[in-house]
Amino acid sequence: MSFGIFLQAVVSGLANGAIYALIAVGLTLVFGVMRIINFAHGEFLMIAMYAGYFSWALLGIDPLLSILIVTPALMLAGVLLYGSLVRFALNVPEINQMAVTLGLSLLLQHLALVLFTGDNMLVTQPRSTAGIVMGPVVVQINQLIACGASLTLLGLLYLFMKRTDFGLVMRAVSQSRDGAALSGIDIASVYKWAMAVGVGTLGVTGPLLVSILYANPHVGALFTLKAFVIVIVGGLGSFGGALLGAMVVGLAESIAGAWFSASAAAAVPFAILILILLVRPEGLMFRVSR
Repeated sequence: MSFGIFLQAVVSGLANGAIYALIAVGLTLVFGVMRIINFAHGEFLMIAMYAGYFSWALLGIDPLLSILIVTPALMLAGVLLYGSLVRFALNVPEINQMAVTLGLSLLLQHLALVLFTGDNMLVTQPRSTAGIVMGPVVVQINQLIACGASLTLLGLLYLFMKRTDFGLVMRAVSQSRDGAALSGIDIASVYKWAMAVGVGTLGVTGPLLVSILYANPHVGALFTLKAFVIVIVGGLGSFGGALLGAMVVGLAESIAGAWFSASAAAAVPFAILILILLVRPEGLMFRVSR
């Protein structure tokens, strides 16, 4: 492999990692605050991708602008998900919680199959094939936009969690639900907003992603698996861990894709997962997140 190809793989891997981070951070936020694993996380990404696609195909709205519509809609979906399902699931054993969100994931996949069939849908625009040449590296415009938007939103989320009173409340609940309740914090309200923000982040990712990848009923399952790998590699419930894990997975996947076949590259994230579970099961950022 030449140095130019290696450099291209590194740049593409970092760009993919930024997108993966935005997907994984919603999952890790929900787990960190509520201690529930949302197996339907990827299906809400699928819904956001379809929403971005149909906004463009039926209304002619650019995917970048459709974020302003899709994100509030996904936040509302998160609130409804909490009120109708998750708040009841919190009172049952963990295995039942997993069964509930896994069942929701399968239900959403089959509903999408009925409504949209299994056809692949992609937003195609003049900028879809445009790229910026930087020496031996070419960066696709849509990939650059998605990467920039992901990093911007991640920065805003970080500031929200670290610098706002509500972020402080969320962190207090994530550390001790009982202690936070004794301090007068409305736990149900915090859970509701954690789910709204966790699902709402996908409202940014989905419309950006549908310009790069096909939307279909099964696309969410792929990203759910990757998001799980990322949050476990980085450390469950850790914001910084999700970012680090996403970069590790994105880089490893991209470099492996340049070196080996695409099928071998697809297996790399799971090889990393096994390695991390064997040598550092608590995740790379465990100590920092504490």
